[in-house]
Amino acid sequence: MSAVTYTDKFVRTSKVASSAKKGFFARFLEAVVAARMEQAEREYARYVQIHGRDPVA
Repeated sequence: MSAVTYTDKFVRTSKVASSAKKGFFARFLEAVVAARMEQAEREYARYVQIHGRDPVA
């Protein structure tokens, strides 16, 4: 078995993919993930406030 690795010196990289606008579903999913993360942080802070201890530590 062998592995092949390439560097920019041998492989051309296109700049098109990095400058392309994100699609609707990608932006929607990022917004959903961000909202759920904020909700989880609020619930975690509420738990610590009520119980007076950190459940993770």
